[in-house]
Amino acid sequence: MSGLPRFLALVGAGLALTVTAGVLAATTDSEGNGPVLAFAGIETPYLKLVSVDVEPRQVSLAWAGNGEQYRVSLGDDLARPDRTIVTTEPHVILPAPDAADPQGKVNYRVEEVTDDARGLALEGTVTLLPSVPRKPRVRRTAPEGAVVRWKPADYATTYDVAVSRSRKKLPSKVKRLARGGTAFATDALEPETTYWVRVRAVGEAGVSDFGPATKVITPPDTSEFTVGSWNICSEACPDYGGRVGGQASQVHAAEIDIMTLQEAGGERVGPTTRAAFSGGPRGLVPADGGGNSRYILYSADKFEQLGGGRWSLGHGRWATWARFEDLKTERPFIVVSVHLLSGHGKTGERASEMRSLMGSLASVNPDGDPVVLAGDFNSGTHRSGDTVGPVVRSAQFRDTVEIAEETENAQVNTGSRRGDTAIMSADHVDHIYVSPDWEVPAWKQWASLSGTTYVGTWLSDHNMIGATLGLERDPEDAVERPSQVVRVPADLHEGSPGTVN
Repeated sequence: MSGLPRFLALVGAGLALTVTAGVLAATTDSEGNGPVLAFAGIETPYLKLVSVDVEPRQVSLAWAGNGEQYRVSLGDDLARPDRTIVTTEPHVILPAPDAADPQGKVNYRVEEVTDDARGLALEGTVTLLPSVPRKPRVRRTAPEGAVVRWKPADYATTYDVAVSRSRKKLPSKVKRLARGGTAFATDALEPETTYWVRVRAVGEAGVSDFGPATKVITPPDTSEFTVGSWNICSEACPDYGGRVGGQASQVHAAEIDIMTLQEAGGERVGPTTRAAFSGGPRGLVPADGGGNSRYILYSADKFEQLGGGRWSLGHGRWATWARFEDLKTERPFIVVSVHLLSGHGKTGERASEMRSLMGSLASVNPDGDPVVLAGDFNSGTHRSGDTVGPVVRSAQFRDTVEIAEETENAQVNTGSRRGDTAIMSADHVDHIYVSPDWEVPAWKQWASLSGTTYVGTWLSDHNMIGATLGLERDPEDAVERPSQVVRVPADLHEGSPGTVN
C-alpha cells in the first residue's frame, strides 16, 4: 500500500476505535455493564440492588441486572419464604407483615432465574415500623391517677404514652414504659380533671404514629355534705300540723343532704312527716327501712341507698339505719338515727341500749365502713353518771361539735330551755357522732336567739343540729404501683418509616 492510502486507513481505524470507546464509556456503568456490551454479547452477568423502600405494611425493592426473570422472596427463613413472586420487571412491591418476625425483621432475596436454574442473588434484611396501637381502655381511675390498657401492636418492644389536658395537642414530652407491657398506671394526676391519653408503639425500626385518644376523668378526692339531726316532737308536743311546715322549711333552707328525725311519728302522722320533709333544694327522699318514729331522708342526687332497716334496742326503743354510697367518692357509709330512753335516772338503760346498738351495727358493717350516729341520746357530758358517752367513745366515735373546725351556737343547750330563755351551758343531749374516717369542717345549731331569748315561731322542744362532713375516697382506690417510665420527646418522626440492613 502506498504511503497516502495507508495513512488514511490508519486514521479511519483510529476514529472507529475512538467512537467505539466513547459509546462504551457512555453506556457502561462503573462495573462494566451496559446495553452495548450486552448487544455485543461480551457483557458478564450482573445483579445489583438499586433501592429498598420500607413502608409500615410493605417492602418495595428495585434492582438492575441483565437476567430475563427474577424470583423475589420475603420471610423470616428464606429457605421457606412466606412470600415469593417471579417477575420480568426489575422492581416489586410485596406486603410484608406476615413475613416478619416478632421484632418486625423481614429477610429478602432477589435472584436471577435462567432456564429454571438460579443465577445471581442478592439478600438483605429490613425492619418494619410497629403498627399504630388501638384506643386504650380505662381500667381504673383515682383522684391522683388512672390505669389504662391496650391491645399489643405488631413489632412493638415497648410503648410511649402521652398524657395531655388537650384532645388535639400533644405534650412536649411523653412517657416511655421502661419495662414494656400494654398497661400504663400513673399517680401524677389532679382530682376532678379531664385528661386525654394516647399511645404509640416503639420498635427496633422507630416509633409508630399515636393512636386515638381516650378520655380519662379523675374523680374527686373528697366529698363534702351536711348531715342533720332533729327531734321534731311530732306527737308529744301540740300543734304538729301547724309546726311541720316550718320545720320542713328550715331543713330545706339549710340545704341538708341527709336528715335524721326523731319523734317523727308512727302510723298516724308518719306519712305527714315523710311528705313534708321530702323534696326541697336537695330533693330529699325517705330512706327505705325507716320507721318507729325515726326516719332518714337523703338526697338521691348525691347518694344511692344500698340497704337499711331498724333495730330494737330494748325498753321500747328503736334505731333506724341506712347504708349509702356516696356518688362522688363511690364510698359506702352508714347513717343511724337513734332516740334513747329519757329520764335522769335511766343511765343504765341507755347504756344497755347503746351497747345493743353497737352490736347491731357491727353485724351489718363487717368491712368497717364509715358511720354517722345521729339523734337524741338523752345523754351528754353535763349529766353525771353518763354511760352513753363512754360506750360511744370506746368504739372510736367522736362528737362532731367537739372536733369541728368551725361551730355556730355550740354554747346553746340543744334540748333544754327555761321558757323562752336558752340555757347557755354548751351541753347537748342531741349529738352527731362520727367514726374516725370523717373530717368535720363545720357544726351548727339552728337557734333563733336575741341574746339568750328565743324569738320567732316555736317549732320543737329541741333545736336542729347539722354537721358538715368530709369523706375521702377509700385509700385502697389509690394507684399504688405507677409504671416505671423515662421521658422522651413527643416529636420523633425523623427519617424513613423503617430500617434497611
